[in-house]
Amino acid sequence: MTPTIALTTDFGSGSSYVAQMKGVLLSSLPEARMVDVSHDVPPQSIREAALLLRGVAFAFPLGTVHVVVIDPGVGSERRGIAVQSGGMFFVGPDNGVLGAALSRPDAQCVHLDKEAFFRQPVSPTFHGRDIFAPVAAELAAGLSLQQVGSPLSAPLTSNLPDPTCEGDTISGEVLGADRFGNLLTNLPGTLVHQGHPLNLGRRVLPWVTTYAEAPEKTLVALIGSDGYVEVAIRDGSALKRCGQSVIGKPLKGHWTAKEHEHRG
Repeated sequence: MTPTIALTTDFGSGSSYVAQMKGVLLSSLPEARMVDVSHDVPPQSIREAALLLRGVAFAFPLGTVHVVVIDPGVGSERRGIAVQSGGMFFVGPDNGVLGAALSRPDAQCVHLDKEAFFRQPVSPTFHGRDIFAPVAAELAAGLSLQQVGSPLSAPLTSNLPDPTCEGDTISGEVLGADRFGNLLTNLPGTLVHQGHPLNLGRRVLPWVTTYAEAPEKTLVALIGSDGYVEVAIRDGSALKRCGQSVIGKPLKGHWTAKEHEHRG
């Protein structure tokens, strides 16, 4: 099977840095199929990248190797890591950007401390090319996770906030927005009772199943394709309606009775 390597960076579309990483990957594994997930993550935005990967990472074929380079701490004491999770591999910095992979119960993680796999000399400012890409090529070629690094028991988990539950209320927040202006949240659809409206600040949001069901010019809540609650407006942008200040704003709803019983 042709190995698949998926690239996510903040380098910018058409960047020479992306081309250099691809050159290293192809030099080691010329048969690799490379997919550009995105190179337009806002610079240094670990949070934006983690949110992107939450919805994208596990849509790829089993065995895919994700190389994720959003790395404001490059050259510092932050570690490089590789993670095996959900039948895939993830290679990148230990700064929380790989939280989607690390949050799964089957996740295993290693510290990339085996310099024999690195491209030499290693630039202190470009670990994506000199460490992450060479290791990703080795994993795509068939090496095991344990062969490329030493076990690591406490990597940094996602910097995306978790929802909280108190009484019958589940509380989350708006994390960002997609290209259409739909507001993305940290509320898993399985935990929110859709028999009760969702509150975004003082706004009361009715539930719909699809965008087309929403009344015109009305903010609504629905479960997005990644399984998390979204806030949307039919034929418009919820982000424009609410303004940029909505990012980080709290949402409150009722948690599911099933989950309440489980916790209770």
